[in-house]
Amino acid sequence: MTDSILRARLGVISPDDGINDDEFWAYLPAGVNLLFTRYRTQQRADPISSAMVDSYADLDLLRSAAETLRMTRPGAVVFGCNSCSFVRGVGYDLRLIEQIEAGVGAPATTITTAEVAALHHLGVQRVAVGGPYPQELTDRLGRFLADSGFSVTSVLGLGLESEWQIGNARPEVWADLARRVNRSEAEAIILACSGIRTSPILADLEAELGKPVISAPAAAIWHALRLAAIEPHVPNRGVLFAQPPAQP
Repeated sequence: MTDSILRARLGVISPDDGINDDEFWAYLPAGVNLLFTRYRTQQRADPISSAMVDSYADLDLLRSAAETLRMTRPGAVVFGCNSCSFVRGVGYDLRLIEQIEAGVGAPATTITTAEVAALHHLGVQRVAVGGPYPQELTDRLGRFLADSGFSVTSVLGLGLESEWQIGNARPEVWADLARRVNRSEAEAIILACSGIRTSPILADLEAELGKPVISAPAAAIWHALRLAAIEPHVPNRGVLFAQPPAQP
């Protein structure tokens, strides 16, 4: 964060295996701080699967984690686990938000909720979906988006089984995934998972593909900023963070 007057604090609730906190910081305007809290489950060491991430979607665990942020008075909070908020289908993300807001006393979102909000914000109807997870789990995000009213053109999972693998993958891995899942009819591409690192390549990738690429960390911070009434404008971070054109 650059030297400036503090305008907002954003809370991030993360599973304990997240290793790329700096990726979230890359999307912050000046004067915004991040406050992280982590939590764990008994399935924490299991390979990534629907059952493993489902354990992190427990409502009581989320509320307890949110309560650890209450004293810091964040302007908004994001649940920093994409798969945990889509694994139980449409509507469960809203139940997660309800528990987080009750625990922390501030507006909240999930990454999946943020992705849906970003698609609506951009006027997108047809979307391609890529994720680092096993295909079965990635397909659940495709179904979530389809059940949310979007046309899903393609879904591709890379089959990675740990956040350590995901977090240590170079940004070019996710750029290649976007190229592979892209379809001419898709109006945008979603790159799932909070652990991916896309900030260095996002703007160039959008220019190459000629369409928005909504990465999970970018969507998370973008939506949390909006909830905190902070304009999400950051140079070279893709269309969600682009400065609006000057008014004549």
